[in-house]
Amino acid sequence: MTLDPVLLARQVQRQQRKERVRIGLLLGYYWVACTLVSFVFASLYRVPFPQRFFIAGSGGLIGSTVIMVAVRVVQGMMGRGALAVLEPGGRGREKAVYSHAEALAVTGNLEAAGKAFEQARVEHGERASLLRAEADVYLRADGDPARARELLMRLRRSSDASRADELYATHRLVDLYLGPLRDEARAMAELRRLAERFPGTPDARGALEALARHRASMKDESEPR
Repeated sequence: MTLDPVLLARQVQRQQRKERVRIGLLLGYYWVACTLVSFVFASLYRVPFPQRFFIAGSGGLIGSTVIMVAVRVVQGMMGRGALAVLEPGGRGREKAVYSHAEALAVTGNLEAAGKAFEQARVEHGERASLLRAEADVYLRADGDPARARELLMRLRRSSDASRADELYATHRLVDLYLGPLRDEARAMAELRRLAERFPGTPDARGALEALARHRASMKDESEPR
Protein backbone atom coordinates (compact mmCIF):
# COMPACT_ATOMS: atom_id res chain seq x y z
CA MET A 1 0.00 0.00 0.00
CA THR A 2 1.40 3.42 -0.84
CA LEU A 3 -0.72 5.27 1.70
CA ASP A 4 1.96 5.83 4.30
CA PRO A 5 5.45 4.45 3.55
CA VAL A 6 6.85 6.02 6.73
CA LEU A 7 4.29 4.16 8.85
CA LEU A 8 5.06 0.92 7.03
CA ALA A 9 8.81 1.36 7.58
CA ARG A 10 8.23 1.96 11.29
CA GLN A 11 6.08 -1.17 11.55
CA VAL A 12 8.81 -3.22 9.87
CA GLN A 13 11.42 -1.80 12.24
CA ARG A 14 9.23 -2.64 15.26
CA GLN A 15 8.79 -6.20 14.07
CA GLN A 16 12.55 -6.53 13.53
CA ARG A 17 13.26 -5.21 17.04
CA LYS A 18 10.74 -7.64 18.53
CA GLU A 19 12.37 -10.52 16.67
CA ARG A 20 15.85 -9.53 17.91
CA VAL A 21 14.59 -9.32 21.49
CA ARG A 22 12.87 -12.70 21.16
CA ILE A 23 16.02 -14.34 19.82
CA GLY A 24 18.11 -12.74 22.57
CA LEU A 25 15.77 -14.01 25.29
CA LEU A 26 15.73 -17.52 23.82
CA LEU A 27 19.52 -17.55 23.55
CA GLY A 28 19.82 -16.42 27.16
CA TYR A 29 17.38 -19.09 28.33
CA TYR A 30 19.19 -21.85 26.46
CA TRP A 31 22.58 -20.61 27.73
CA VAL A 32 21.43 -20.71 31.37
CA ALA A 33 19.89 -24.16 30.92
CA CYS A 34 22.95 -25.59 29.17
CA THR A 35 25.29 -23.97 31.72
CA LEU A 36 23.42 -25.60 34.60
CA VAL A 37 23.45 -29.00 32.88
CA SER A 38 27.19 -28.67 32.15
CA PHE A 39 27.87 -27.70 35.75
CA VAL A 40 25.95 -30.74 37.00
CA PHE A 41 27.92 -33.09 34.75
CA ALA A 42 31.22 -31.45 35.74
CA SER A 43 30.26 -31.94 39.39
CA LEU A 44 29.37 -35.59 38.82
CA TYR A 45 32.78 -36.17 37.27
CA ARG A 46 34.37 -34.27 40.17
CA VAL A 47 36.08 -31.67 37.99
CA PRO A 48 38.09 -29.42 40.32
CA PHE A 49 37.38 -25.71 40.79
CA PRO A 50 37.73 -23.29 39.01
CA GLN A 51 37.83 -25.55 35.93
CA ARG A 52 34.27 -26.61 36.76
CA PHE A 53 33.01 -23.09 36.16
CA PHE A 54 34.94 -22.81 32.90
CA ILE A 55 33.47 -26.09 31.63
CA ALA A 56 29.97 -25.00 32.67
CA GLY A 57 30.27 -21.67 30.85
CA SER A 58 31.78 -23.22 27.72
CA GLY A 59 29.15 -25.96 27.71
CA GLY A 60 26.41 -23.36 28.04
CA LEU A 61 27.76 -21.31 25.13
CA ILE A 62 28.24 -24.29 22.83
CA GLY A 63 24.96 -25.93 23.81
CA SER A 64 22.86 -22.80 23.37
CA THR A 65 24.42 -22.10 19.97
CA VAL A 66 23.76 -25.65 18.77
CA ILE A 67 20.15 -25.50 19.99
CA MET A 68 19.48 -22.15 18.30
CA VAL A 69 20.91 -23.41 15.01
CA ALA A 70 18.82 -26.59 15.28
CA VAL A 71 15.67 -24.58 16.01
CA ARG A 72 16.28 -22.39 12.95
CA VAL A 73 16.83 -25.43 10.74
CA VAL A 74 13.65 -27.11 11.99
CA GLN A 75 11.63 -23.89 11.48
CA GLY A 76 12.94 -23.59 7.94
CA MET A 77 12.07 -27.20 7.16
CA MET A 78 8.58 -26.79 8.62
CA GLY A 79 8.02 -23.63 6.59
CA ARG A 80 9.04 -25.37 3.36
CA GLY A 81 6.85 -28.33 4.25
CA ALA A 82 3.84 -26.09 4.83
CA LEU A 83 4.46 -24.34 1.52
CA ALA A 84 4.63 -27.69 -0.24
CA VAL A 85 1.22 -28.61 1.23
CA LEU A 86 -0.39 -25.27 0.38
CA GLU A 87 1.13 -24.99 -3.08
CA PRO A 88 2.15 -28.48 -4.31
CA GLY A 89 5.07 -28.28 -6.69
CA GLY A 90 5.50 -24.59 -5.94
CA ARG A 91 4.38 -21.65 -8.01
CA GLY A 92 7.84 -21.39 -9.54
CA ARG A 93 7.08 -24.29 -11.89
CA GLU A 94 4.11 -22.33 -13.32
CA LYS A 95 6.27 -19.42 -14.45
CA ALA A 96 7.21 -21.32 -17.62
CA VAL A 97 3.52 -21.28 -18.55
CA TYR A 98 3.39 -17.48 -18.80
CA SER A 99 7.04 -16.58 -19.45
CA HIS A 100 6.32 -16.06 -23.17
CA ALA A 101 3.49 -13.65 -22.33
CA GLU A 102 5.76 -11.71 -19.97
CA ALA A 103 8.43 -11.54 -22.66
CA LEU A 104 5.91 -9.99 -25.06
CA ALA A 105 4.93 -7.46 -22.40
CA VAL A 106 8.58 -6.44 -21.93
CA THR A 107 8.73 -5.49 -25.60
CA GLY A 108 5.71 -3.25 -25.09
CA ASN A 109 3.30 -5.42 -27.07
CA LEU A 110 0.58 -5.57 -24.42
CA GLU A 111 -2.07 -6.72 -26.88
CA ALA A 112 -0.06 -9.80 -27.84
CA ALA A 113 0.85 -10.39 -24.19
CA GLY A 114 -2.82 -10.29 -23.21
CA LYS A 115 -3.70 -12.85 -25.89
CA ALA A 116 -0.83 -15.09 -24.71
CA PHE A 117 -2.05 -14.92 -21.13
CA GLU A 118 -5.60 -15.72 -22.25
CA GLN A 119 -4.36 -18.70 -24.24
CA ALA A 120 -2.43 -19.92 -21.20
CA ARG A 121 -5.63 -19.76 -19.15
CA VAL A 122 -7.53 -21.68 -21.80
CA GLU A 123 -4.91 -24.43 -21.62
CA HIS A 124 -4.20 -24.43 -17.87
CA GLY A 125 -7.30 -22.94 -16.27
CA GLU A 126 -8.05 -19.74 -14.36
CA ARG A 127 -4.99 -20.06 -12.16
CA ALA A 128 -4.14 -17.42 -9.57
CA SER A 129 -0.52 -17.37 -10.74
CA LEU A 130 -1.57 -16.45 -14.28
CA LEU A 131 -3.96 -13.73 -13.14
CA ARG A 132 -1.38 -12.23 -10.80
CA ALA A 133 1.35 -12.26 -13.46
CA GLU A 134 -0.91 -10.55 -16.01
CA ALA A 135 -2.11 -8.01 -13.44
CA ASP A 136 1.54 -7.10 -12.79
CA VAL A 137 1.94 -6.35 -16.50
CA TYR A 138 -1.04 -3.98 -16.62
CA LEU A 139 -0.10 -2.31 -13.33
CA ARG A 140 2.98 -0.81 -14.99
CA ALA A 141 3.09 2.88 -15.79
CA ASP A 142 2.41 2.11 -19.47
CA GLY A 143 -0.24 -0.49 -18.65
CA ASP A 144 -4.02 -0.43 -18.42
CA PRO A 145 -5.38 0.37 -14.93
CA ALA A 146 -8.94 -0.75 -15.79
CA ARG A 147 -7.68 -4.10 -17.10
CA ALA A 148 -5.45 -4.47 -14.03
CA ARG A 149 -8.47 -3.88 -11.78
CA GLU A 150 -10.47 -6.57 -13.59
CA LEU A 151 -7.63 -9.09 -13.25
CA LEU A 152 -7.14 -8.33 -9.54
CA MET A 153 -10.83 -8.86 -8.87
CA ARG A 154 -10.66 -12.18 -10.71
CA LEU A 155 -7.52 -13.10 -8.78
CA ARG A 156 -9.35 -12.76 -5.47
CA ARG A 157 -12.14 -15.02 -6.76
CA SER A 158 -9.79 -17.65 -8.18
CA SER A 159 -10.31 -21.11 -6.68
CA ASP A 160 -6.59 -21.59 -5.94
CA ALA A 161 -5.90 -18.05 -4.68
CA SER A 162 -4.01 -18.00 -1.39
CA ARG A 163 -4.30 -15.51 1.45
CA ALA A 164 -1.14 -13.88 0.12
CA ASP A 165 -2.81 -13.49 -3.29
CA GLU A 166 -5.86 -11.89 -1.69
CA LEU A 167 -3.73 -9.51 0.34
CA TYR A 168 -1.68 -8.57 -2.72
CA ALA A 169 -4.79 -7.96 -4.83
CA THR A 170 -6.40 -5.78 -2.17
CA HIS A 171 -3.30 -3.64 -1.74
CA ARG A 172 -2.98 -3.14 -5.49
CA LEU A 173 -6.68 -2.26 -5.81
CA VAL A 174 -6.26 0.43 -3.16
CA ASP A 175 -3.30 1.82 -5.12
CA LEU A 176 -5.34 1.84 -8.34
CA TYR A 177 -8.36 3.55 -6.79
CA LEU A 178 -6.24 6.20 -5.10
CA GLY A 179 -4.10 6.59 -8.22
CA PRO A 180 -5.05 6.33 -11.88
CA LEU A 181 -8.68 5.22 -11.37
CA ARG A 182 -9.39 8.10 -8.94
CA ASP A 183 -12.17 6.40 -7.02
CA GLU A 184 -11.74 7.32 -3.38
CA ALA A 185 -14.98 5.67 -2.24
CA ARG A 186 -13.90 2.29 -3.57
CA ALA A 187 -10.43 2.77 -2.11
CA MET A 188 -12.01 3.24 1.33
CA ALA A 189 -14.16 0.14 0.76
CA GLU A 190 -11.04 -1.89 -0.03
CA LEU A 191 -9.34 -0.57 3.10
CA ARG A 192 -12.30 -1.69 5.18
CA ARG A 193 -12.17 -5.09 3.51
CA LEU A 194 -8.46 -5.35 4.29
CA ALA A 195 -9.05 -4.53 7.95
CA GLU A 196 -11.87 -7.09 8.19
CA ARG A 197 -10.15 -9.89 6.31
CA PHE A 198 -6.72 -9.58 7.97
CA PRO A 199 -7.44 -8.49 11.56
CA GLY A 200 -4.51 -8.01 13.90
CA THR A 201 -1.94 -7.70 11.11
CA PRO A 202 0.21 -4.65 10.30
CA ASP A 203 -1.75 -4.38 7.03
CA ALA A 204 -5.04 -4.13 8.92
CA ARG A 205 -3.64 -1.57 11.36
CA GLY A 206 -2.35 0.52 8.47
CA ALA A 207 -5.75 0.33 6.78
CA LEU A 208 -7.58 1.40 9.93
CA GLU A 209 -5.22 4.33 10.41
CA ALA A 210 -5.72 5.38 6.79
CA LEU A 211 -9.50 5.19 7.25
CA ALA A 212 -9.25 7.29 10.42
CA ARG A 213 -7.20 9.92 8.60
CA HIS A 214 -9.75 9.97 5.78
CA ARG A 215 -12.65 10.45 8.21
CA ALA A 216 -10.76 13.24 9.96
CA SER A 217 -10.05 15.02 6.69
CA MET A 218 -13.70 14.70 5.63
CA LYS A 219 -14.80 16.15 8.97
CA ASP A 220 -12.42 19.08 8.60
CA GLU A 221 -13.72 19.81 5.10
CA SER A 222 -17.36 19.69 6.26
CA GLU A 223 -16.80 22.14 9.12
CA PRO A 224 -17.54 25.81 8.31
CA ARG A 225 -14.55 28.03 7.94
